[in-house]
Amino acid sequence: MHELRSITMDIAGRTYSNFADEVAKSALDKLLCVTEQPLEYQATMKSLGLYLGTVLNNNLPVNSKCLVASTAEDADFLSSGVIEALQLKHETLAAVFWNNHYSIQGGSVAPIVHKYLQPGYESVDCLVVVKSIISGSCVVRTNILSLIEKLNVSRIYIVAPVMHKNSEDTLKSEFPDDISAKFEFIYIAKDENKEVSTGEVLPGIGGQIYQLLGMAKQPVHSGYMPDLVKKLIAL
Repeated sequence: MHELRSITMDIAGRTYSNFADEVAKSALDKLLCVTEQPLEYQATMKSLGLYLGTVLNNNLPVNSKCLVASTAEDADFLSSGVIEALQLKHETLAAVFWNNHYSIQGGSVAPIVHKYLQPGYESVDCLVVVKSIISGSCVVRTNILSLIEKLNVSRIYIVAPVMHKNSEDTLKSEFPDDISAKFEFIYIAKDENKEVSTGEVLPGIGGQIYQLLGMAKQPVHSGYMPDLVKKLIAL
């Protein structure tokens, strides 16, 4: 795991889960300190993925076969870290979605424009949905819906470094009980505040992150191809 300097910050409106140790808290704090340093930001996000993947390893049933689903922007750092950790104990496949996320009156939508599904994904028994921050339900809901009818999974793990305090209940309300009962949320912190004009979670993970993660704008608008997908296609 990428070495992290010790950073401690007193952040109003943030509460930590039972999964958050000092290493995880320090990594979240570091995200807020390196928003002018993309390479440090990317390395820290990869570290958070490794950490969350290790948490998953301690919670998954033995011999689980996992599908890790993420957006294209999260694929190369957070999601790759989760996959790397999971592969130490479980067969793990990947699904990557290029969502066109935009606001509409009264909310937002995130239709899938492109997707990559690693061959054999239909045979998994565990779905892991990874996102760098969950402020509502839009993107996660869309990506789960695109997969759920083709999978026979007993658990759906929703994994993120940071979630808004209302996002868990909001996401559950978007699904029938037989699906939402499978949800288990693995996160490090919940934040209670949002920026009024944009809806951005505060302090979250440091604001808009596309440039910090190596892209100029949403991947769907730029033709961005994650290295994770390139490697899997080349296998």
